[in-house]
Amino acid sequence: MSRWRIDPAGVQRVIDVVSEDNADMHDALGEEQLAACYSGLDWGSSFTSMVPEALNRLMEDQQTNLTTIMNGIDAARLGVANATTAYNNGQEEMIGVFQSKAASAADDGDFSYFDQHGLLG
Repeated sequence: MSRWRIDPAGVQRVIDVVSEDNADMHDALGEEQLAACYSGLDWGSSFTSMVPEALNRLMEDQQTNLTTIMNGIDAARLGVANATTAYNNGQEEMIGVFQSKAASAADDGDFSYFDQHGLLG
């Protein structure tokens, strides 16, 4: 294992921060927040009436980008956590497999490999 120098405790600290930030992002981009934006526009009557429609179109346009970002964060978190566990278990080959599967999951949103083969229980 001379090629790898991983501090598992440090990795876990980073994963914890990323998980918290990711949860905050999910909350910030939730439907309740968007509804609050729309209700805040009621004051303008016809002046602001087109804004909710424009926001809806913007969110529809950006949904693919947001999904890609969320998948990338989740995939990286799972890949790093599983690779670190593999490292701790002396499974050097699995480190690369988890990194590769994380990259694939970030691209296509398919996390089934981690469900079936993940080391996190």
